[in-house]
Amino acid sequence: QLSKYKTELEGKLYHEIGRFEKSTGICAECGQHHVLTLNDRNFTCKACEVYQSRDLSAAKSIAKTGELNLIAAGIVARVAPTSQQKSAIKTKVFELSKFAVGTEKKEVA
Repeated sequence: QLSKYKTELEGKLYHEIGRFEKSTGICAECGQHHVLTLNDRNFTCKACEVYQSRDLSAAKSIAKTGELNLIAAGIVARVAPTSQQKSAIKTKVFELSKFAVGTEKKEVA
């Protein structure tokens, strides 16, 4: 509840994924599913051979799932950054979309 409160206080978007959504054992690079035991803290992907932390991979999977849910629902849309400066940090830029029935107007958040 505190995360939701803080997010809304700052004017950002809060979204929860389903409780039983699969996130553990999914490769953060290629999306390959793996069966892991509770003792497996790190794993090597069978498809792309990337060695990764189970917890970090699960966090990236949760973020990706939430992002795809919001895009599918039409709440946010990916847009290209307007700045022409190159930055060392890669950021995701989203646009808050409010679709009325029959219109395709977008309001920038």
